[in-house]
Amino acid sequence: MQDPNQFLAGALLALGALGILAGAAAWFFPAPLRAALEAFPRSKWPGWLLAAIGVFWIAWVVNHAALGRFTGLKPFVPFAAVALFAGMVWLLDELLAPRALGGLLLLIANPLLNGVRWADSAWRLVPVLIAYAWVIAGCMFLLHPWSFRKLARFVAASDGRVRLTGVAKLVAGAVLLGAGWWCLR
Repeated sequence: MQDPNQFLAGALLALGALGILAGAAAWFFPAPLRAALEAFPRSKWPGWLLAAIGVFWIAWVVNHAALGRFTGLKPFVPFAAVALFAGMVWLLDELLAPRALGGLLLLIANPLLNGVRWADSAWRLVPVLIAYAWVIAGCMFLLHPWSFRKLARFVAASDGRVRLTGVAKLVAGAVLLGAGWWCLR
């Protein structure tokens, strides 16, 4: 098992780097980001890709879980995953991308929470809050996929608003990077 304090430092560094990258992209490329945010909810390929990642992640978890008396069904999990993915692409094609993004946000929160659970630093609460924000956003995008479009329209209303969001991401990313470096020492 990995040291929880090392995992916390790595998580903070990774979240900080992602925040800085997202903030820099929003600052330097606001018009393409606005176009991408507007197009994302109805995009087919991103929805299919995110759905495939989510379905096969869940299949991997089920394949490695202790299922008790249902262990005999594990050989059918890959076939069920393919059928589930095909059904999602066929029946949930409307706003699939935000739904799949919501599912991935729910899935990503679990390893983050499990990794920082036993860390000794008070900084562990930052990834916990981020993970719970992902869970809330994931539930919202799964149940109400049009809420992603509303949020995207709010953020992408103008280049200035996208840049302001980018500055907030840059600052938050820098704070997380600093916290990660502090936890490493």
